Amino acid sequence: MDRNSEERARALCAMDAQMAAVPPAEIPALVERLWPIAALEISGGLMQPDVTQVPDLTQRVAEYERLRR
Repeated sequence: MDRNSEERARALCAMDAQMAAVPPAEIPALVERLWPIAALEISGGLMQPDVTQVPDLTQRVAEYERLRR
C-alpha cells in the first residue's frame, strides 16, 4: 500500500471517530487499530499483497462497523 492510501485511510478513520463522538484522547489509538479496515473499504475490499495481514480482521471490521453506526 502506498503512503498516500494509508494517510487517506487514517484520515477517514479519524473523521469517523470524531463523528461517533469518540473522546479526542482515544482517537489516535483507535485510528492505529482500525485504519487497515478503512483502507480495505477504500480499495473495495481488495487485500493488497504488500500489506501486512491483520490477524484479527473479522473483529476489527465489526469494531469499525459499530463505530460508524
